[in-house]
Amino acid sequence: MVKRSRAEFLACNLPQLQNLIKRDPQSYRDEFLQQWRHYESALAIFRLKPESDAKEFGELITFISHVSFCYQEDCTQFPQQLIDILSTHYQILEPELRRTMVQALVLLRNKDLISTTSLLSLFFTLFRAKDKQLRSLLHSHIVNDIKNANAKTTNNKLNKTLQNYMYTMLKDSNETAAKKSLEVMIDLYKKNVWNDAKTVNVIAEACFSPVPKIVAPALHFFLGSNDKKDDDQDSDGDVPDISALKHMAQVNKKKKSRRTAIEKAIATTKRKERAKMRAETFNFSALHLLNDPQGFTEKLFSRLKHTTSSNSFKFELRLQMMNLVSRMIGIHKLIVFGFYEYVIKYLKPQQRDVTAILAFVAQSSHELVPPDALSPVLQAIADTFVWNNMASEVVTAGLNGLREVCARCPLAMSETLLQSLIEDYKNHREKGPMNAARSLLGLYREVNPEMLKKKDRGKVASMALKEFKPAMYGEVRVATGIDGTEFLERLNRPDEDNDEDEEFEVSDSDSITDESCDGGATGNDEWCDIESEEDDTRSVDDADGWDEWEEASMDEDDEEEGNTGSEEEEPAVGTRETAGAEPSPAKKPKLGIAAEKILTDEDFRKLRKIQQLRAAQKLAGVHSESLDEDLLEDSDDGAVDEDDGDVVDVSRIMKGIRRKDDYEARLASIKAGREGRDYGSKKNKEERGSKTNREKSKQKAVMMMVHKKSVKGKSKRSLREKQKVLRAHIKKQKMKKH
Repeated sequence: MVKRSRAEFLACNLPQLQNLIKRDPQSYRDEFLQQWRHYESALAIFRLKPESDAKEFGELITFISHVSFCYQEDCTQFPQQLIDILSTHYQILEPELRRTMVQALVLLRNKDLISTTSLLSLFFTLFRAKDKQLRSLLHSHIVNDIKNANAKTTNNKLNKTLQNYMYTMLKDSNETAAKKSLEVMIDLYKKNVWNDAKTVNVIAEACFSPVPKIVAPALHFFLGSNDKKDDDQDSDGDVPDISALKHMAQVNKKKKSRRTAIEKAIATTKRKERAKMRAETFNFSALHLLNDPQGFTEKLFSRLKHTTSSNSFKFELRLQMMNLVSRMIGIHKLIVFGFYEYVIKYLKPQQRDVTAILAFVAQSSHELVPPDALSPVLQAIADTFVWNNMASEVVTAGLNGLREVCARCPLAMSETLLQSLIEDYKNHREKGPMNAARSLLGLYREVNPEMLKKKDRGKVASMALKEFKPAMYGEVRVATGIDGTEFLERLNRPDEDNDEDEEFEVSDSDSITDESCDGGATGNDEWCDIESEEDDTRSVDDADGWDEWEEASMDEDDEEEGNTGSEEEEPAVGTRETAGAEPSPAKKPKLGIAAEKILTDEDFRKLRKIQQLRAAQKLAGVHSESLDEDLLEDSDDGAVDEDDGDVVDVSRIMKGIRRKDDYEARLASIKAGREGRDYGSKKNKEERGSKTNREKSKQKAVMMMVHKKSVKGKSKRSLREKQKVLRAHIKKQKMKKH
């Protein structure tokens, strides 16, 4: 066998040559040029028949893409050649060769040998190819590349160019390419790369597409929650154990690779710690970034009516469109009268997903909707859900839906309908309708007790009815302060009141002792002249008090003069001192702690707890000052759960409805109940839970057993029956001995 030379061996083994070139590019330049000439000849042959399976050509592309950064002058045309092949023949290329070319371009982009704009425009075009693996590869690279381009600073030029290109891609004739482009924009928004209004409005245009596959992800994007997701792909892995790596480096053989692994692990740990210490980025809902919420909602609602009449979309997709329309109406306080007329035909117990539709109706109601627009909806819910022939689950869902709507628009409920519902179901025999009706009753006790009958108002609402003034349609009540700040100020400064009381007691005792001493020295009733700053301030305060007392007394005298018609003057103690003084100006309301500092999250948690306790005091009919000590002690308890009023969950409509468990759920509850318990016969066991009834009967008194049939029957037995019983007893005793 003839031994091959090293040059021949390297020409056949491209991975080995690639490794050697990366170590010493200048020494292996001739070998690279040989492979480059081979690549050019293979490229000329491939252009004659691009649909052929050119495996060797793919290996050459991979090899050159890995070593091209070592010979950039010789490979200047290599990226453009790959781009031309893919843009011209991407539909007919063999899938494996096409993925090889894309991976080569990704490698060249990572080494910054090709511009982002030219490459990404090609990749968006390749979304049209019928290759799922290729589309997944393109999607991940586009998202990561744009994210890395905006890592240090926002690249506005690149973002603007790509956003305009994606806007055209959303209108592409190929449904798959338009859908993948939309998914790229959604991922970039979720990763906080493109979180501006332009991105949101471009995605909003996809909601009006005639293709259901494009409409569905756009609707899901707007209906998605604001849960914080980890942006970094590598953050899901566990942090490496540095101490274990250092121990391995000390015990095992010293190698450069182990030292490099430890350095990488330390760098990873520091990067994760920096990510933890980095300030949080709050991702506001995309619904607030729309340029024209009213126009978007009306256009989407017209689209919903068109798809309903033509039945072009599935019911699940139309349900999502209904959800988005209702959420837009509720969040932005929009007026879309046609939506309430449209939704009435779906308010039937036999309707599919009717509980979700009830939640959408509640989402779309707010205080700015005219009561006349919502009254037909409430009447339809009451007529179809709440009546005696319906099941309790249906009645409960209807009453819960009415409560959610009335909580946002109380004026929509008529007084007659409200009293009828409460009268029929507040004492219902089943818990679900009863609790739902009582929750509706409790709501109107707080909102408008005048609509209730006198017997249904309750103690607290009846006592506060004189001062109560119901809110009218369109009325906005501006808050003058934050409820509970006076208690919060006491929490933050608990020792201030005690210090003031001590100072007051000390100053009083000093004045009394001085007065008694001076009075004893002079022996008369004259006041003592004491020069001190404390007395001066006290005299000023006293003068202000006399002014207020004098003004109040003068007002009372004026009233008496108006009633009697006579003028009477009474000598007042402070009239001589304040005869020429001007009336004191009206006192400004005290702003409290809210004007002194910026309230923190902890302060707001305490305020929520204080407001909750004050509401409990009000419901219990307890005076607000009688539970101050308990309030100060319990105000540091756990935070109150916040509830998003803009979004109505279906669980609120289903509250109080208990469905029967299936077989698996019943079996699981049975097994859970058996834990820690012993089953089976306890015969011949030392530990027994109790005695049998027969054993207990033997220990009872005779007079307790005389009237029993078994005892009376013994005395009436015949001789033959007594013999049978005796023989059976003897036989049983013999068997016990064995």
